[in-house]
Amino acid sequence: MKTLKLSLMAFSAALLLNSCTPSPEEARVYNDEIIGLENPLAEKETAFIDMLSDDKSPEEMKKAYDDLVKQSDEAMAGIEKVEAFDNSTAFRDAAKEYFATFRSIATNEYKSILELAAKNPEEITDDDSKKYEDLLASVQDKSEKALAKIQTEQSVFAAKYKFEIEKEPNVEQARP
Repeated sequence: MKTLKLSLMAFSAALLLNSCTPSPEEARVYNDEIIGLENPLAEKETAFIDMLSDDKSPEEMKKAYDDLVKQSDEAMAGIEKVEAFDNSTAFRDAAKEYFATFRSIATNEYKSILELAAKNPEEITDDDSKKYEDLLASVQDKSEKALAKIQTEQSVFAAKYKFEIEKEPNVEQARP
């Protein structure tokens, strides 16, 4: 009888522990909440880059830049509201770092790129061109590192909670 009670207790404990583990669907929803903050940011970055590439007026470029900075602020505010998942913050923290890096890029490198792009073409010097190239390299380096980290954490998260990440078509984002 004592063995039966121990077996029932062990079985009950196993059921209780199992019922506390988040489901793959709950994990997918959490994943989508975090990634959902990134999508509008990518759209605003693309719009800004398009403005630079299309030689738009300084006012149009500034508007696209302002929209990008505002969206980066919204992403930062949004990720601050995301709670830990199953007592873990690794994925959320990687997203916070990604958004902070993106905010830094927007307010530093992209701001300087905007200033250079707004110059009259006759006023652009060789130093300006060199600075532009250096800024682009910095954007590329910083964004690739931050993106790699969030992608790694997302993959670890998906593997742990047994769901597949739905990949967007492989589109390399154009940089100015």
